[in-house]
Amino acid sequence: METMKLELTQIFVKVVQQGSFTKAANLLGLPKSTVSKAISQLEAITNAKLLLRTTRQQSLTEAGRRYFDECVGPIQALEEAQKNIYDVDSQPMGLIKMTAPEDVGTHILSPIIGVLSRTNPKLNFQLELTDKVVDLVRDGYDLAIRLGNLNDSQLKAKYIGQLEMVLVASKEYLKCYGKIKAPKDLKGARFLSIGDSKVSHKFVLQSAKKKSQISIEPIVTCNQMSSLIAMAKEGAGLLLVPHYLCSSDIQSGALVRVLPDWSYMGYSVHLVSPVSMHETARIKLVSDMIVAEMRNRL
Repeated sequence: METMKLELTQIFVKVVQQGSFTKAANLLGLPKSTVSKAISQLEAITNAKLLLRTTRQQSLTEAGRRYFDECVGPIQALEEAQKNIYDVDSQPMGLIKMTAPEDVGTHILSPIIGVLSRTNPKLNFQLELTDKVVDLVRDGYDLAIRLGNLNDSQLKAKYIGQLEMVLVASKEYLKCYGKIKAPKDLKGARFLSIGDSKVSHKFVLQSAKKKSQISIEPIVTCNQMSSLIAMAKEGAGLLLVPHYLCSSDIQSGALVRVLPDWSYMGYSVHLVSPVSMHETARIKLVSDMIVAEMRNRL
């Protein structure tokens, strides 16, 4: 009975991670009917309804959520141990599924994954870049980059650092509106900003010894920083932007750093993973390299 329950639990975990009976069946190489029967058997053995099923979707019951959270870590550890038996080269192998915000993922994370892929040929990566916060447990993600405060108790986190934000403008803008020598000169300046025009825009600039709170009324708001950088290069206004996104434009002269002795320490950056997930050797290898490399690149 215990062996049977373990096999049924493995199928249940795969159904939850894949989001459907069909995808789980394809992954396991089983008929869909076998997967469905396995879930029914597990519910009978545990005497609990684990999944709510309709013709179009499925969702976990409260009992199902608790059972999944308790079982997913041990199941993953077991699967990893089984893989290691056949890993005669002792090389990390298998799929690592990740998600990250678009800008950080494109400019910082992607090159790191490129190096990891080249140096660990038996590792496969699935990377989704989105500014939406996805459910790592429900969607089966191993790792994610998160910006800002962490409020999800289902996640364990490794602190990477903070995004250094700097003020930039084009030479044309500064020629037209005058040089800015101190934070007080920003009053009334034309600002471009990420986010919503209906939301208050305030930030605190810091130098080695001073702080200065700035309130702005942006003339343009946008949800994509790359678009705002393009506008700033055309002289539309001042922009507070992550340093890693504008360093090449500053070097080329397309943008000028304004108040170079001042900056704004923006969002904190974390690498997160589900609390329920067992940290395998391959996950640890990838996590350690991502944290170390991102600290050097932020």
